[in-house]
Amino acid sequence: MIKVNRVNIKFSSVTHALRAKEIIEQNGGNASIRKNPNPKQGEGCGYSITLYGNVEKYISLIKINKIRYIGIVYL
Repeated sequence: MIKVNRVNIKFSSVTHALRAKEIIEQNGGNASIRKNPNPKQGEGCGYSITLYGNVEKYISLIKINKIRYIGIVYL
């Protein structure tokens, strides 16, 4: 099994991306936010965060805290 240690999560708003980043960093993670240059229709403002490290833990935290996201891309 391949262990993934980096992932991008797409959000429809900067607010959701910032909330996710804050929760991840409060739990010892590292995340960076960026604006998607050409968000697709229905993706809102189009922001994403890149997570490093224990990505499954951080994805779980996002879900537990009910932060809405559009999609996850494993890198």
